Amino acid sequence: MRNLIVTQDHIVSLRRLQEIETDTARVEKKLDGVGAKTSVQGKRLKKLEVELERVRGAQAEEKTRYGVLEEEIAELTSRVAKSEEYLRVVTNNKDYQILRREVDDNTKRISELESLLLALMEDLEGRDKQMAEITEAHDAEAEKVKSIEQEIYNDTVEERESILSMARESQEIAAALPPGLLDHYEKLLKTTGRLAVVDLFKSTCYGCFMNIPPQLAIEIHQNGGLHYCPRCHRILFSKEEA
Repeated sequence: MRNLIVTQDHIVSLRRLQEIETDTARVEKKLDGVGAKTSVQGKRLKKLEVELERVRGAQAEEKTRYGVLEEEIAELTSRVAKSEEYLRVVTNNKDYQILRREVDDNTKRISELESLLLALMEDLEGRDKQMAEITEAHDAEAEKVKSIEQEIYNDTVEERESILSMARESQEIAAALPPGLLDHYEKLLKTTGRLAVVDLFKSTCYGCFMNIPPQLAIEIHQNGGLHYCPRCHRILFSKEEA
């Protein structure tokens, strides 16, 4: 900080910069708290989305299986039809018995597959109903979340505009400060608990609430400029008229 000229106006700017940062943190915390209103509905909506995806996946698997069963039944039915045609013209008893057994086995298999297909059809109907119920609940929950988010958006217009306004002012102040002073201020923020500039009232530092040497207090009140508390090392700002 040597060879750096710091005026009282610079200290005033630093103090304002600190106020902006404090106010911004307060408003952001408020917005975070307000945004938490959607957390309950958001969790419910996410749970319904997961359930909907699970049911949708199970439904897709069942439809695929249904299609496979239909193809197998069609194939076996075609085989039975061809075997029955051969039965009408076959003259060899052994060939007849083989064809007869094949027809019977395939017919039995078709019957089993049709039973599976019927059961699967019932499952699909139940799955469709389940999908419809979850989709309805999901849409209703999504509408609640949307409504709450819109309400929050409408209720926080002033806060969000305030953050943008303070951000612009902060940038303007920072741009007007000597780079070395701004860097020093930011380091102080990290080492002093986010409070780098504090008020000096009479001889009391409002950072550590200890008294500073009288001569230093007089110098700060009369001339301002860059001065530190000997105990907490924060920048002191005079709350009294020179």
